[in-house]
Amino acid sequence: MGGLKAVLTALICMGALAAPVTAETASAAPERAERPVLTKPVARSSTVVFSGRTRARAVVRLQERRHASWATVAQRRATKKGAFKIVVARPATARTYRVKAAGRVSQKRQVTPVVAPAAPAAPAPVDTCGSRPKRAEGGYYACSFYDDFDGDTLDRSKWMVQQTAFSGMYGGSKGCYVDNDRTVQVRGGLLRLTSTILPTEFLCRSPYGSFTTNAEVSTVATRSKFTQTYGRFEARLKLPAESGIPGSHSAFWLYPQDQAYGRWPGSGEVDIAEWFSGLPANVYPSVHYAGEDTRLSSGYNCKMPTASTAFHNYAVEWTPKVMRFYYDGRLCYSHSWKPTGMTGAQPFDKPFYMILTQVWGLAWNTRTAKMPDTSTLTVDWVKAWS
Repeated sequence: MGGLKAVLTALICMGALAAPVTAETASAAPERAERPVLTKPVARSSTVVFSGRTRARAVVRLQERRHASWATVAQRRATKKGAFKIVVARPATARTYRVKAAGRVSQKRQVTPVVAPAAPAAPAPVDTCGSRPKRAEGGYYACSFYDDFDGDTLDRSKWMVQQTAFSGMYGGSKGCYVDNDRTVQVRGGLLRLTSTILPTEFLCRSPYGSFTTNAEVSTVATRSKFTQTYGRFEARLKLPAESGIPGSHSAFWLYPQDQAYGRWPGSGEVDIAEWFSGLPANVYPSVHYAGEDTRLSSGYNCKMPTASTAFHNYAVEWTPKVMRFYYDGRLCYSHSWKPTGMTGAQPFDKPFYMILTQVWGLAWNTRTAKMPDTSTLTVDWVKAWS
C-alpha cells in the first residue's frame, strides 16, 4: 500500500487524475470574442445600410466618430447566426463609422454625404435667329439679322451684289465681279457663290477703265442694307471642293460702311473666315488696321481640315476691346487691337457690314492649270446678333 500511495501521489501531482471537464465547468471558462465584421455600407438617397456579423445574439452598437470620441447613434441585436443590419439617415457631411459588439470594435468605414444632382441649366432663350448665344460679359445676344436662303432668289432687301461696272473693284486673275446666275445662285436653302473661267473673253466694264477677261468672280454684301457696331456675326459655310490646289479664295468678313478713319486699313477690316485653297487645312481669322503687327493680328492655328467637305460655323464676337473668333463654337483666336494714332475702340467703333466673297487667288495662291474652271462657296445661313 505504501508503494501504491506513492504512485497515486505522483500521478495527482502530474495532473493525470485531474477532475474531468464538464459542461458546467466549460461554460464558466472565459471566451475570447471575435472582432465584429462591418461590410461596406450601402448608401442610398436618404439612408445608409450597415451590415455585418458578430457573436450570436450580441448587442451591436453603431458608432460615429465625433472629434476625439465615438458616439453610439444606433444599436441592434444580432441574429442567432450573428448577422446584423442597421439603417440610419445618410449624413449631410462625410463621416466615419464603426460597430462595437461583445467588447470589440470593427474596422472603420467612410460614408459620403448626399450629393444633390445639379439643377439642369435653363435653356437659352430663342428668337428669330434660333437659340440666343450667351455674351461673355453676361446675358444673351438678340437677333438683328437672319437669312437662311429659303427661296429661289437672293433677297435683295438684305443683300447687294458687287459689280465691277459700278465699283471698279476686281479680283485675282482679272476677275470681274458680275451679277448673273453663274456667280450668284439660291437653291435648296443654300446660297452658292461661284468664280468661273469662261471659254471666251468678255468686256468687263469699270468706271476706272474697262478691260477684257475670261474670269468671273462673286461677292454679296449687306452694305447700306444692314450695318452694326459690335455684336456677334456668324455664318455656316462649306468652302470650295478644290482644296490643295492653288487658285481659289473664299471669305466671310466685315467692312466699314464709311471710311471714317481713312483708306484701308485705316478704317479697319475684320476677316471672320478667310480660306485659301493652296493652304486648305486652316481657315484664318484676321483683324486689320493701321499699325497692326501681322504676326499677331491673324489666327494661324484655327484648324479646319474638313472645311471643304462639311459645313462649319464661323463667328466673331466684337466688343469695344476685343474680337473673339469661334469656329464650331470653339474659341480659336482673340485679338485686342492697338492702332497707330488712335484711342479707345477706334477704328472698330463704327458700323460695319457683312460680306461673302468667292474669287480667284493672287500671289502664292494664284490659279494653276490644275484648278477647275469653277469654284464655289456654299452658304447655309448668315446671322447677326446685337
